[in-house]
Amino acid sequence: MRENRIRTRLADGKPAIGASLNINSPHLVEFAGSLGFDWVFIDCEHGSMSESDAEHMIRAAETYGMAPVVRVPANEAHLILRFLDMGAMGIVVPHVDTPADARKAAAAAKYPPLGERGSNYGTGRNNEYGAGTADAIEYYRRSNEETILFALIESQSGVDNIDEIVATDGVDATWLGPSDMALSMGLPDQRVVDEALDRVVSTTVAAGKMAAATHPAPAAIAQLAHFQSLGAQVLAVNLLALLKGAAKEWLRKAREIG
Repeated sequence: MRENRIRTRLADGKPAIGASLNINSPHLVEFAGSLGFDWVFIDCEHGSMSESDAEHMIRAAETYGMAPVVRVPANEAHLILRFLDMGAMGIVVPHVDTPADARKAAAAAKYPPLGERGSNYGTGRNNEYGAGTADAIEYYRRSNEETILFALIESQSGVDNIDEIVATDGVDATWLGPSDMALSMGLPDQRVVDEALDRVVSTTVAAGKMAAATHPAPAAIAQLAHFQSLGAQVLAVNLLALLKGAAKEWLRKAREIG
């Protein structure tokens, strides 16, 4: 069972910094790894990535010891199981709005006694085809420990139920969905949305669980610092947005030459 670099970074008292991707590109995953990112976010809810695409990106992340985190298309056990069996070390489950949603996700992502995840022990790439450990019981325990289940909070209902959601056994962390949250609130003043996001992060941290802040634009480093000040230690930037900003700035300067 591979170590989850997100967990090891946090255990060392350091933030885990990730690169977010919503296009199929194992090469960009490797590129992020070569730069020193700790984990990669592979978005299979939005965008056109297939399960096979995701598996190749997971494999690319492993090359550099990054933790591959996959957002699944829906809170369905068979989907969560397939991405975990591919080797995902983190699962982001969308639309966790109620405690029942949280329990459903936890049941799918964790082996007994925490959940109901089915076993491919000894035959799957997630357990090195059986070479990872000779002790199945130890493997299940380690897998539950290393696998991070993120509950994506992206609605007013999710905010209203945040105390019970983060109290759910098997839910390790929360993940913010500010755009859908704003839509679910009827697109109120941004201050209202910001207060809801802060509540999610603060409540998660107070419960002793991990909070992820992954949505600020590359230039909005102050917003990322704000969430970190509240206790969020799982941070990320959209890699294409980062490259786009640098490319546009270079192009602007190049056009000014002469």
